[in-house]
Amino acid sequence: MLKPASGYIPGIDGLRAIAVLAVLVYHADYLSLLPGGFTGVDMFFVISGFVISQSLSERNSTGFADYLFGFYRRRLLRLLPALLVVVAVSFVLSAMLLPQVWLSEQNNRTGLAAFLGLSNFVLAFNTDTYFSPSVELNPYLHTWSLGVEEQFYLLFPGIWYLWLRHRQRIPALWALLPVLALASLATSAVQSAHDPLAAFYLLPSRFWELAAGALLYQLLRRRPLQARTGGTLTVLMLAGLGLLLAGFLRADAARFPMPWALATVTGTLLMITALVLPGTGSPPLLHVLLHTRVAGYLGRLSYSLYLWHWPVAVFIRWTVGFELLAVQLAYPLLVLGLAAASYHCIETPIRTGRSVLQRRSWVTATAAVAVLAVAMPGARWISENPDQLSLSRTADTYTWMAYRHAPPSSAQPINAPQLQGRQLFALGDSHTAAYRTMLRQVQVQLGVEVIEYEHGGCGVVRLIGADPPDCADRRETALRAIEAAAKPGDMVLLASLRMPELAGRDWSGDSAATWAAVFAELDRGHHDAAMNSAHAVLRRLQAAGLQVVIDAPKPLFKASANRCSDWFNRINPVCAPGLEVSRAQLLALRADQLQQLQQLQDHYPQLTVWDPFPLLCPGATCSAFDADGLPLYFDADHLSGHGNRVLAADFIQMLLRVWGVPLGADGRETQ
Repeated sequence: MLKPASGYIPGIDGLRAIAVLAVLVYHADYLSLLPGGFTGVDMFFVISGFVISQSLSERNSTGFADYLFGFYRRRLLRLLPALLVVVAVSFVLSAMLLPQVWLSEQNNRTGLAAFLGLSNFVLAFNTDTYFSPSVELNPYLHTWSLGVEEQFYLLFPGIWYLWLRHRQRIPALWALLPVLALASLATSAVQSAHDPLAAFYLLPSRFWELAAGALLYQLLRRRPLQARTGGTLTVLMLAGLGLLLAGFLRADAARFPMPWALATVTGTLLMITALVLPGTGSPPLLHVLLHTRVAGYLGRLSYSLYLWHWPVAVFIRWTVGFELLAVQLAYPLLVLGLAAASYHCIETPIRTGRSVLQRRSWVTATAAVAVLAVAMPGARWISENPDQLSLSRTADTYTWMAYRHAPPSSAQPINAPQLQGRQLFALGDSHTAAYRTMLRQVQVQLGVEVIEYEHGGCGVVRLIGADPPDCADRRETALRAIEAAAKPGDMVLLASLRMPELAGRDWSGDSAATWAAVFAELDRGHHDAAMNSAHAVLRRLQAAGLQVVIDAPKPLFKASANRCSDWFNRINPVCAPGLEVSRAQLLALRADQLQQLQQLQDHYPQLTVWDPFPLLCPGATCSAFDADGLPLYFDADHLSGHGNRVLAADFIQMLLRVWGVPLGADGRETQ
């Protein structure tokens, strides 16, 4: 009986080249050729399942311990060195080039987990999907697939060893892998509909893809391989390529892995079969192309290409941007150069070396643990002290960050009996967190307890539309907690984004049309829904006897100050709209919201509207920076630490008035 080809199969590298190029094209912002190119990762899964099965089958003559430890030794030497280099470099470059935004904590957790092959878990329990805009800024995002493979490697060798050694004596072992694959397929189908993050990132819904490659090896091992004519191999190749193209061109991100991964997995299986089957006559053209030196070399580089392509794209996106032709041309060359250096200087020498480190499993494992023991704490230190390496103005965290530093020593305590035992509850979206410096100053100067309930994207009394329905449970939990803990006369600050965002829009064309689109978002239907949400919240707070403060809409901008303030990012096209906006335009944009606030004030006597707009925009043009060049804003609509300090005195005086603390001529409490 002819067995599957043993040893190196050159055409497999050709398939790897297709897979990695599909992923690279998909992730290149300036190309829209392969909207489903992310399915190249699924090709890698199938190929890995087949190749690992082949490798393990060729080493089944040893005992289980040697079989298992030898496998993990080869995996560590193959995967870990290049991964460590890429992740470590990404931590350093992140600290140097990227402002520490609200995404940084998520990014850092992903990177630290990547050292251990667990980044897919971090991403699975994040609120952003693989396809959301925010993950484009995470340089470790792509390591999720490596995590899936590494977790597969923890389970598969034992399963495969049982099949290799005992399939003749226990025929039921032939069914073990198919049953597990079918269970995974069913899990994938259910999770794709009801838990898409788990379906995309976690092994239970991806196991079947890796197992498919192993099942193909089993099938070819069980049945005699007959030589096929060139025509038969051509049909297999074309059918496989057609299914791959269907995935590359049509795969729906909203329904993935199921059902669209089926096309990619099946197509890859067909092409592997055509490569493995012995043929008669001239080989098909696709077979020849997959065996070319270029395809083979790109396939051998595929791991390093995959590792480097994504962080390079992230750092380009954050600095100069992808819009310039020179950058678009340089990007693939830079990735190719880094991948080649990684392959020739890191991957190959470490994988093929003959030292004790490479030949002894326990030495390899010990060295891996030692390196991780150094790399992970180092990466953690960098993530916690980015200002030590940063080249950005945002390294001045006292000025830029709204949550890092204590109030200035000039913030003198104000003592008054009306403040004794008072509590201030802050509820809203990320703009509540952006007041944190100011709220800490309130806590220090007034001696009141400040309790925050904030969550990004979960605005409360937004005025521009209904409060987000997917935040209803979180909002209800916060309101109940406030009702349970608050005493009559305590205060609730409702802080949220209350104007349509200007950043992220196309301002390069007809500016008037873009402004019209912004104003169109404030239609009457949204107005009614917004007022209904506002009444639902304010009625409860008034019934509890609480004072309520709502911040009126603040200025906001078309670009982010933290992305457009350094020499290495000012040419980024996202910065072209600038960091200034006409005051009159913003006043017109918030006019309806001010009317709504007035209506609410008329209805709820314990409601106070605090308007920070005049302090943030005193002139005819609103700027993200004040007259001294200090940032009032951290990004396009969240305040900086300096912006907080600009507002703090005014906010504190408002609180004193509401709580009935008499003020002297100097604005301080009188005894």
